[in-house]
Amino acid sequence: MTSGSKNSRARFRAWAPTLAALVVVVLTVSLGNWQLRRADEKRALQAQRDAAERDAPVDLSAAGNDADALDGRRVRVRGRFVSEFEVFIDNRTHRGVAGFHVLSPLRLAGSDSHVLVLRGWVASDPRERWRVPRVPTPEGEVQVEGIAQRELAHTLELGRTPEPGPDDRIWLNVDLDRYRRWSGLAVRQPIVRELTPPQTPNGDFEDGLVRDWPRPGGDVEKHVAYAFQWYSMAALAAGLWIWFVALARWRGRSRDGDGRGDALRR
Repeated sequence: MTSGSKNSRARFRAWAPTLAALVVVVLTVSLGNWQLRRADEKRALQAQRDAAERDAPVDLSAAGNDADALDGRRVRVRGRFVSEFEVFIDNRTHRGVAGFHVLSPLRLAGSDSHVLVLRGWVASDPRERWRVPRVPTPEGEVQVEGIAQRELAHTLELGRTPEPGPDDRIWLNVDLDRYRRWSGLAVRQPIVRELTPPQTPNGDFEDGLVRDWPRPGGDVEKHVAYAFQWYSMAALAAGLWIWFVALARWRGRSRDGDGRGDALRR
């Protein structure tokens, strides 16, 4: 092995701890910054939700079809539920209990258009996991108030999910295009996440569904805590580098300087 190769390896071994520490610091600081950005995004969503709850609801029937403008707004819609095209979104839990979100199409009053209403949560049968729950649905005209959403959150799917059959009522995820093909209904955006029970001429309709929706800013503290952990790891990596590398080199130079000084004095 040549002396040049030996010197290159020696230089790499000398700089390897510094490069490793630099990579760890950059990575952990980036992850900490990402967690803080997530916290800021959720604070903004919560502020938007609070403002929407204070504002008067927008009449969805007269608001046109601008899903972007309506996203996050409080809306009101009047019509009739079409229960034969109701679907149940699987793998939704409430306080640790497995169940479904109930998604029902609502035909707008005086129109052939429909909107999807995320009505609430219902527990699944623990003995027969794939049994479709029996959920009462009002038959007459109702009025619903809720928050407009462009689309529903999706859970992870392993592989491509086949198209649902005519009798498939339990779905892992729902998107509007697939739902339109399955139901044949003219469904428009946005989806309405219901905040109150359907109002009928006889008062609120009690369907037994749970409407305990999570608040967007409910877990901001979690993201801040994760950011603190990542920043702490960055500080630890930097501190270890200072202690084991920078100070070691400084002590080595000090010893070399003392040795040269003693040699000159002799």
